[in-house]
Amino acid sequence: MLLHQDHKAVVYALAFSPNGATLASGSRDGVVCLRDESGDAFSLFDPGPKTSPVHAIAFLPDGAVVIGHAHGWYIHYRDTATWPAIGPPSTGPTTGIAVVDANILAVGIGDRLRATPGMFELWDLKAKRRIEPFFREPNGVRAVAACPAKKVVAWATGHMKVTAWDIRRQSPVHFPTTHTSPAVALSTDGNLLAAAVDWTVKVFDIARRHELVTLKGHKGQVSAVAFSPDGGTIATGSWDQTVRLWDPVSGRERASYRWSVGKVYSLAYAPDGLRLAAGGDLGAVVLWDVE
Repeated sequence: MLLHQDHKAVVYALAFSPNGATLASGSRDGVVCLRDESGDAFSLFDPGPKTSPVHAIAFLPDGAVVIGHAHGWYIHYRDTATWPAIGPPSTGPTTGIAVVDANILAVGIGDRLRATPGMFELWDLKAKRRIEPFFREPNGVRAVAACPAKKVVAWATGHMKVTAWDIRRQSPVHFPTTHTSPAVALSTDGNLLAAAVDWTVKVFDIARRHELVTLKGHKGQVSAVAFSPDGGTIATGSWDQTVRLWDPVSGRERASYRWSVGKVYSLAYAPDGLRLAAGGDLGAVVLWDVE
């Protein structure tokens, strides 16, 4: 287990590079930290005195880093020793981003805490334009996920609804929830959608359009969720300061961890599925072996 104190505020976002060698973390303090396998870390950019909180991070297949925050989203491409930014193509307050493929990015616009007008968008990165259709959400978007293998995307709105959409088809599938979901995740085969709902996680079968199972056991709000790369495990993080691993079909809890990161707000699996990272409200990031 490795514990890193890279931030001064809650860590909202985590992402591994495609080769698993780099872990990126983004925080309310406006800092994006990149940490490699050797343990060395550096800030992607100088946050400055007025930098917005970072709400979302994703790596493109070529290793570029996409950052989402209150003033839009930027792509940082590596140029020798620096990471210059391109953008923002959109200046809408960005709450979630997910990579569909090398040229398509899913973006959620809204507010993390308040119900404000927003939308779910797809962007063509090569053409630098928004793709039709896009979906206006009266209460904004709180979280976004993607399954690149099946071209399925998902988002949680600011008012008790999660949506899954095969972008090759016209109509998305909607699932009502009892509470607004702060986090969603898709299985790698695109069949299952997991959504954090109050103290639980709801797992939905997308094709059959019904709830498969509810993951129960946390003693506080669930604020992070992630599927393992093989789709066989769901990781959840909660305000009860634990990370738990579950069977996504039976709902059985497999393991529980308590690390010194405080309330857990973010989770990310390494591409090999052997490591898991969690970030919390104490500004810390923990990385450990789960196999």
